[in-house]
Amino acid sequence: MKCKTKEISQNIQDPTTFKSGYVYIITQPITVSSKLTIEDNVDVYFRNGSASGLTFSASSELHAGCVNFYACDDRNVIINLANNGGIQFNGTAGPSVNGVGTAFATSPSHFVAKKIKLNYIGGWLQSTLGTDALTINNCNADEWAIESVSSAYSGDEGIVVNDSTINLNYLSVTNPVGDGIQSNDSIINIYKGLKVQVDNGSLIVMTANQALDTNPLSYIKLPAHDKVYLDGLWAPALLGVSVKVVSNNLPQPTSGAAYYYKDCTECGQSYIFPSSL
Repeated sequence: MKCKTKEISQNIQDPTTFKSGYVYIITQPITVSSKLTIEDNVDVYFRNGSASGLTFSASSELHAGCVNFYACDDRNVIINLANNGGIQFNGTAGPSVNGVGTAFATSPSHFVAKKIKLNYIGGWLQSTLGTDALTINNCNADEWAIESVSSAYSGDEGIVVNDSTINLNYLSVTNPVGDGIQSNDSIINIYKGLKVQVDNGSLIVMTANQALDTNPLSYIKLPAHDKVYLDGLWAPALLGVSVKVVSNNLPQPTSGAAYYYKDCTECGQSYIFPSSL
């Protein structure tokens, strides 16, 4: 069955549902300040060249099954070129971001989905400022219930996590223009599978207000029996902060060097965290 198209050009301020049988075209930068429900296996296109994308403000909601996001041209045809505004989720565990939402809002955000899959999302709409495929700001573990994220061919970073604590079953980042994962003062627990494959940038870039070898404030945690695939360059040391792996399985990375690991973490949990040099 051929899906009908429906263009979205106004901010979502009231409860709204993206229904199956339609392809939704985001033609402008859209802010979601209410509850957006996306039915299972709905496709959402971001029109290139207009900074089109979705920003979920603090205290907003997403309720979805599996959602596919694509870049498209002005004829609403999928295109393998990332030049759009990406997706941003804003929680309430911190101040407002770029004026979106209320600082330390009293009503929590609620982001629920089985899987979001991003293809050619983000880009370089401004010559000096890249847009990442997916950005997560100020989310606590109670606000974030998106089980799996896949980001392929992002226009800049594959996923950026700022000042958040999130849990994922699966996280996959494939060949972004920039870095695979950028984590800033955040805790990311990945329970079943992590894949990061990069050709241009670094696999994982991490920063923390306190880069401590003991009791770090920022880390990625991989439990035992987690499937891990890392292929690319490791981030070079920057501003006195490096990346350290604590694991009986994963080899220790060398700053700025190529890295390859494809196996299961059979011998207990592993941690990746920023470390003092």
